[in-house]
Amino acid sequence: MKTDLYRKLEECADSQLVAMAQEGDIDAEEALMRRYKETVRIKAKLYFMAGADEEDVVQEGMIGLLKAIRQYNEEKSAAFGTFASICITRQIISAIRGAGREKHRSLNNSVSLSNPLEREGGEITLEDTLKAGMDASPEELLVIKDVVYYIFHNGDNIFSDFEMQVLNEFLKGKKYDRIARDLGKSTKSIDNAMQRTKKKIVEYITR
Repeated sequence: MKTDLYRKLEECADSQLVAMAQEGDIDAEEALMRRYKETVRIKAKLYFMAGADEEDVVQEGMIGLLKAIRQYNEEKSAAFGTFASICITRQIISAIRGAGREKHRSLNNSVSLSNPLEREGGEITLEDTLKAGMDASPEELLVIKDVVYYIFHNGDNIFSDFEMQVLNEFLKGKKYDRIARDLGKSTKSIDNAMQRTKKKIVEYITR
């Protein structure tokens, strides 16, 4: 019975399911898609801008997940979950970069950096999120962490050594004044470094 098969597949490790899927087992592939669909939805919510069906962004994320399943190499890559996260982010960022092109017309509004994202207490944009400073919420920090991890994984060196130092401390949840003390710099220099860093992130996403 299908139900029994689903139950058995749900008990399998990611690596087992990936190996089976890469050998043509559709049920194993679908089990992985189900397992990581919530991850896709969480990422889609982080990047989704109001103005289009959120499912457009989810669909891009699912395409990224499917690519991860088919391209994963256990000997060359980290754990599948990490690899899948990178592939999902890459696909969504690719959609953002291509949003202005004809073939991505349906995503124009959903990924615009300046379109509003509903949040308790008002609306924010992805641009606002990336410019958020010491008052950034955990959800907003997730966006920054996700993009920065993707940038580092790609080996794209877009930050100066000092900016990377400041960014690493910021992503640990430290306030600007604490970062300044730890690095022996002024709070103003920390703020300037973060503003440059966030501007570079926005430019990286939309280039």
